[in-house]
Amino acid sequence: MKRILYTLVAIFIGCIISCTPDKDEVLEMGLVDMDHIKDIKLRTSHYQLLANGKAQLEFNPLLTTKDGFTVQDSRVDHSQIEYYTSTGETLPKVFSTSDKSLIGKEINVHAKIKGADLTSNTVTFTISDPSVSDTYTEITIPVIFHLIQSNQDIAGYGGEIPMERIHLLIDKINNTFSGNVSTNAMGVDTKIRFKAAVYDPYKNKLQEPGINRIYVEKVTDAAKDQYKTFIKDQKALWPYDKYLNVWLISDRENEYDKFFYTISRTCIPRYIATEADPAKIPEGLTLSSLPENWTPVPNEVGILYKLQSIQTMVRSFGEKNENELVNGFGYYLGLLPTWGASSSAKPQDYCSDTHKYYGNDNEGYNKNQTAYKLVGDCFFLAENIMDDPVGVHRSVSQQQAQRMRWILNNSPERSAWKSDYAFTGR
Repeated sequence: MKRILYTLVAIFIGCIISCTPDKDEVLEMGLVDMDHIKDIKLRTSHYQLLANGKAQLEFNPLLTTKDGFTVQDSRVDHSQIEYYTSTGETLPKVFSTSDKSLIGKEINVHAKIKGADLTSNTVTFTISDPSVSDTYTEITIPVIFHLIQSNQDIAGYGGEIPMERIHLLIDKINNTFSGNVSTNAMGVDTKIRFKAAVYDPYKNKLQEPGINRIYVEKVTDAAKDQYKTFIKDQKALWPYDKYLNVWLISDRENEYDKFFYTISRTCIPRYIATEADPAKIPEGLTLSSLPENWTPVPNEVGILYKLQSIQTMVRSFGEKNENELVNGFGYYLGLLPTWGASSSAKPQDYCSDTHKYYGNDNEGYNKNQTAYKLVGDCFFLAENIMDDPVGVHRSVSQQQAQRMRWILNNSPERSAWKSDYAFTGR
């Protein structure tokens, strides 16, 4: 009888313990009672904001209850939280401005619960001048996608990549470069656009705009030179001064285990025009004069990318993991990563208007290895074009746009936009 009693008591205690939440656990319940809040930690989505009327900066309060629980954002009644500047003005949770008189000024803000004395820490952000990007004229880059597949790949894995899939890729890339799908606090319209080529180098109109299909018995880098010889043998390097070549290479057998890290990230600018000022080369890039008798090779004049990754890329944090194609476009135009894999590899992209972060950051949100990051008082969605693989890559900052446009104007191997041959055939 005692044994049964002890067993029942043990089960009862076990149930109580298992139902008692950990102090660090966030409970999914109804709206929290604001009278139970002990602390407000205020964070912003950025430390700068463009005064263009579109860019948005969001205030993200983190609430802690009197018994030590962190409150999940979905349980917060945000109508009960007010945001005040140091001069007493109230701001909405999502703030935007087109007031040019604020440019260059620091705005100090704290949060307060309505009807209570509890206030948060003070956060600071600066209003930035958007006029640089207001002067841009549109640059249109003709692009040709070389789809390289083996006959076995087509027969055994669902057929050819449809034209519509490639055109959706172009749309996604253009959405990032135009800023159409983001209200990032420092995101701009770069006025850089990519358009499917209409004619091949022999003045023939393409059956599928922007697509050159290459069928081979086997896709292999037999020369072990990152497909340079293979592409040359297939006559798949179209004139760099008329086309942006993008090679989508089927590597279903993982000939390159880390394709993006090993190959795609090497597709960067290397040369500077003779008339360009070397003192103005964007920091972090090494550009030299075009050699005499120069013969272009793929990773100097185009972008190589794993075909399978446009369909089934696994998003996971890590320096050597695959990243989206639009990230490769950033490398091609002279941008550098905004992130590092660990604290020993802190990033430097030489753009003061982007977030810098690294993985395994104990102070970060989930160590900054998910789509949301925490750096100091900034809690934000990783949406920059040069963010890590779990980011959404839909925004380009103002200074990044300046870097890319300088490259397009001053790197001879990035000059395809100066020709309309790909659109007219003449």
